[in-house]
Amino acid sequence: MRLAYHTYIFGGRSWLPSWTLEEAIRITAGLGFEGLELAACRPHGWPWDLNQARRSEIRRLATNSGLAFSGICPVQVNHNIASPFQEEREATISYLIECLHLASDLDCPTIVCGGGWSVEPHTREEAWDWTVDGLSKIAKEAEHLGVVMALENINSRRADVVVTSFDITEMVENVGSHALKPMIDLYHLYLEGENPLEVINRLGSNLAYVHFLDAIKKNRSRVPPGMGEMPLQEILLGLRDVGYDGWLSVEIWGDDPVAIGSQSVRFFKEIMPDV
Repeated sequence: MRLAYHTYIFGGRSWLPSWTLEEAIRITAGLGFEGLELAACRPHGWPWDLNQARRSEIRRLATNSGLAFSGICPVQVNHNIASPFQEEREATISYLIECLHLASDLDCPTIVCGGGWSVEPHTREEAWDWTVDGLSKIAKEAEHLGVVMALENINSRRADVVVTSFDITEMVENVGSHALKPMIDLYHLYLEGENPLEVINRLGSNLAYVHFLDAIKKNRSRVPPGMGEMPLQEILLGLRDVGYDGWLSVEIWGDDPVAIGSQSVRFFKEIMPDV
């Protein structure tokens, strides 16, 4: 298993603080991460900002810094694949396909995708069907490009289509494409009261990606690994036991990427020898 850092820590979810992608790559490599998860939004990875020359430059810069791109992470806001509005669904499909091409151009094996959310007065069942239809269309392009779509569950304060690990399994089965595979976000699992070890054992070798962080349930905080309440050493052992050897991406945000990243790498390096 290898550790990656999500570019949300360097901007994209708020105005300040913010760093250029070049700085994000430099800092991430300097901290000892092996990979970088690129948020497909400004200021770093909005696909339409990145022509082929810029994509080649980014790939070369990451390689020269000793980093691989672990995943491309499309933003959820304004991109609801379960929207009752056809224009919004079609725009979301177009965006996710652009993210697939960005991943391919950056030698990145995976994009993260979600299931969207219902919009009243439409039902979750209607939203589910729109999501199946949209992901099925995107998956055809993913199959062509050889990029994996890692389906993430989002907690029930943010979404209501793919919320639990059981929803992930059902959606993957409904879409029926080898390009769509399950992933887990430890934060969302914990907030929904799921047992990560049970989920890992159930999903087993089908797991394609992991968002690796800690959490404090009382205030719903995202915190660096080792600073919260989750049994992360047991979780790492569980991942090892099912044969997972992919990326662990630290998806967190705050005003000090060096401190948060240092804690994440330190925890990982201290724990992994025992795993």
